[in-house]
Amino acid sequence: MSWTTEAENGIRGLPDVEDARILTEGDEIREIHVISGSRRPAKLIVKDVVGLMWARYDRRIDHRVVGVVRVQSRPDSSPRPAPLPPEPERAAEDQSRIRFGSVNLYLDGARAQAQVELRWKSILRMGNASGWCSREGAQRLVAAATVAALQEFLDGDVALGVEEVEVVRMGGHEVVIVGLALLTHRQEKILTGCCTVGRDLPQAVVLATLSALNRVVGGLKTKEPIEYILRPAST
Repeated sequence: MSWTTEAENGIRGLPDVEDARILTEGDEIREIHVISGSRRPAKLIVKDVVGLMWARYDRRIDHRVVGVVRVQSRPDSSPRPAPLPPEPERAAEDQSRIRFGSVNLYLDGARAQAQVELRWKSILRMGNASGWCSREGAQRLVAAATVAALQEFLDGDVALGVEEVEVVRMGGHEVVIVGLALLTHRQEKILTGCCTVGRDLPQAVVLATLSALNRVVGGLKTKEPIEYILRPAST
């Protein structure tokens, strides 16, 4: 499989993308055409494509080479079945574990910004991290943004920090290993989590970070879940 075919398959796996085609000249990307049936802003889809090409395929591209074509979804005349109620075991698990929502990696020259959304007890929280970074440093930013979102759920006496993010090969697969430093009750503890890399390396970093914390989150002091957070308006 050529790298362009692999990259096209990767782009097709992004949210709101139905199809993708990469046009090259030699080994350089000249155009990327994306088809979407979503109403999501095209610039957000473009940012996803740019971030994916850099984080997974180590290729920097200008956002202007990415074009998004919108198509109207075909109407489905057949009646849709009523959604099934959630299984009791899954509902209980959702309440006890912090869940992955989304991850975005935005690039601007040599700088990157990671944005991670997490869900716990039906409440969404967002974390951000930015800085100058290499390809490997981008994954550390994703872990830092995940920690920032996690802190929104934890009591002020509980502090988290990213110790290490590594991608290793194990049994023919890439595995992300994340180490966190947990500081609580004046004691520091190192937590580790891992996740096999599928189609999305940044998502695997988020899941590995959650894996490190979810095993102990039940014993930590947490905030009462509230739907909104009021912050001072910027002047």
